[in-house]
Amino acid sequence: MEKKVLFEELTRKEADAYVYFDYEGKHPLAKADFGDKMLTRKIAVIHAKEGRPIAICHLIDSIFIDGKDFDKRVYRDYREMLGLIEKALAPYRVIMADYSENGLLPRVSYADYGSVKYLIDLGKRIVPSGDLLSQLYAAYGEKSRKLQEKANALNLLIKDEAFKKIKEDILSKGHSDELQIQRFIAKRYEEEGMVTDDPPIVAVNSRASNPHFAPSVSDHAEIRRGDLVLIDMWAKINDPEAVYSDITWMAYCGSRVPENLAKAFQVLVDSIDLAVNYLDSKLPQDEVKGYEIDRLVRDFITSKGYGGYFTHRTGHNIGVDVSPHGPGPNIDDYESKDDRRLVPCTSFSLEPGIYTPGFGMRSETDVYIDAEGRPHVVAGRQREIIPLFGL
Repeated sequence: MEKKVLFEELTRKEADAYVYFDYEGKHPLAKADFGDKMLTRKIAVIHAKEGRPIAICHLIDSIFIDGKDFDKRVYRDYREMLGLIEKALAPYRVIMADYSENGLLPRVSYADYGSVKYLIDLGKRIVPSGDLLSQLYAAYGEKSRKLQEKANALNLLIKDEAFKKIKEDILSKGHSDELQIQRFIAKRYEEEGMVTDDPPIVAVNSRASNPHFAPSVSDHAEIRRGDLVLIDMWAKINDPEAVYSDITWMAYCGSRVPENLAKAFQVLVDSIDLAVNYLDSKLPQDEVKGYEIDRLVRDFITSKGYGGYFTHRTGHNIGVDVSPHGPGPNIDDYESKDDRRLVPCTSFSLEPGIYTPGFGMRSETDVYIDAEGRPHVVAGRQREIIPLFGL
């Protein structure tokens, strides 16, 4: 663990020590601390501001702690384990642990209820570790940032190609198809050396009112003149250190976008502007937490009469992960109240949506916070619905 980050976060939270519990390497920090060895019994790891960290482990697993930079304390039965934890924590009053208020943040809530309750029963005041974990495993380095930059450029290019194909299909045979365009994007990803956890979303009209609808062999619709088309596409370069690009764009299969659609989409554009301007004005001088941005965007959309049609959080963290939904702070005061602050060298999406019975729409870009804490929009901005036959 990075001692500087730990010290700063403990100081910020006025905590004396950070404790995490692990079993079979399920905690994200266990691999960093102990390598790939599977610990088959419960282990408690205590990192304080000063001194060597303490690893309280079972006798059977103790061989895997040898040679590590830990003060190893070995137990044989559970009574001894509890006693060792109590003794190790005796000097400390405020403990940082892996929980979230009301259990709303699963990527933080690694500690089980019993372990947290035991700390409380010892008379400790518990503070959440979310901000610490974000810095330790949601932040990424320069190589990953450059790979994300490349993915964003390719994603925007392939998006243009997909909309062009829809237009060409309609001109040549009278229609295109959701599934055909989904497969076109997937093929282009393969050709460009990109990977994704799931195929992209291509949805027309009211089918886009289900935010996670995706065409399939058994359920896909034709795309014709007069249709509104949503494409949500996410992929990364095929590299273990790569970070996803995640974007959503809208097009209308006509020469002029209907006024009701243009009006609704402008609300999404303005709400993203509001979020970006807020970030520009606040960072890096002040802390900004994920829920603040969601509340700002949501209140604005509600003020324009569309609040009941915005049914998901404003955005999610993007990190070095198997999916575009990373482990850091989400832009969320709806599905949860994400009170983690936005930290340097992390990314997140901004993707407000409006989902009515007649149509669904969303606009999505990605924001990167650089090492100095400054925000940058890195995945393009759509300012108006593309009129495919007005180009």
